[in-house]
Amino acid sequence: MAGATLPDSKTPWEWYAEDYDRVRDAMARVLPGFEDFNRRVREPLGFRIVQAARGREFHTASGRAEFHTSELPDVTPPQGMRVRSTMRSHDQWNTTVYSDDDRCRRVKNLRPLLFMNPKDMADRGLAEFDLIDIMSHARDGSTRAVYGYRVIAYDIPPASVASHMPELTIPCGLDDYSRQSHQPLMKHQLVTVTPSHGR
Repeated sequence: MAGATLPDSKTPWEWYAEDYDRVRDAMARVLPGFEDFNRRVREPLGFRIVQAARGREFHTASGRAEFHTSELPDVTPPQGMRVRSTMRSHDQWNTTVYSDDDRCRRVKNLRPLLFMNPKDMADRGLAEFDLIDIMSHARDGSTRAVYGYRVIAYDIPPASVASHMPELTIPCGLDDYSRQSHQPLMKHQLVTVTPSHGR
């Protein structure tokens, strides 16, 4: 993808793709803790990347772990809406999905789903595994929707719903990002959930 997207790039994408040892050698040259990467990655149990906090070393003014409090915002959604967050399934690493199972939440062979509080489901006349449509409501007033997802009863707070990513990153509007971290609002998006209209 990088080669197709950046055809004039001086980075030898195809050369790297021919042998991932070359990628690891490049990483070893520039990333602290990845020295001698190709040899270490082939050790029977791999290797641990050094993390200062795990070794109780804190890069703070006091040299100790420091904790701070912040005011919690009011996250009560408007009437009829829910606050949706995304999460990874058990059998997933970042956006790489290895199966359609989520062992931690007792789901097998299903990815396009939405976890919902059982009372919220009952209030909408939804039964487990019913088909639903999910519409997001962006800050700029635009809406985006996905259709034909399955609703799963789950012990989640009322007015909250959750789904796997990357499947439900689709409804996130371009202007829906945190003004502090500049990250998309995958963990706090207003949605409405309705029975599917069979699209």
